[in-house]
Amino acid sequence: MTDQTFLEILVARKRNMAAAALKIVCGVLAVFSLIIMLYSPLFLLAALVFAALAYFCHLQEWIEYEYTYVGRELSVDKIMARSRRKKAAEYQVDKMEIGAPEGSSHLDDYRNRDCALKDYSSKGGGKRFVIYYEGREKLILEADEKLLQALRSAAPSRIFLN
Repeated sequence: MTDQTFLEILVARKRNMAAAALKIVCGVLAVFSLIIMLYSPLFLLAALVFAALAYFCHLQEWIEYEYTYVGRELSVDKIMARSRRKKAAEYQVDKMEIGAPEGSSHLDDYRNRDCALKDYSSKGGGKRFVIYYEGREKLILEADEKLLQALRSAAPSRIFLN
């Protein structure tokens, strides 16, 4: 029997105000560098650097994660500036060691494990779900009940809802 469940969940982080402020500062510095460039061509390089920094700050200002679950596979995409999409990771349910809500007693044996942390949550006040994957990664998601139920039905002995 194959799992034909298809779910998509969008989790938005709060606006990164440091990136927003830095974007404005870099933009202003780029404009001033262009004006000063009339007197010295060396400022063209400074204008290009400040413009590039402003662009990268713009991408980091609004970050969203999209979780897609289909065919026993969880895919995470990172959406930057509400327009640019980048595949963050793909995870097979069969390779998940354990999953439980943050603070659950089921995770007690895994707390001191040295794993790479992958935080795909809003970092806000949402309900965070922790998954240990292949003994090398600790995933933090902000999944809704439908996704948690789909994961639980795919791996009932490894995914806990309490």
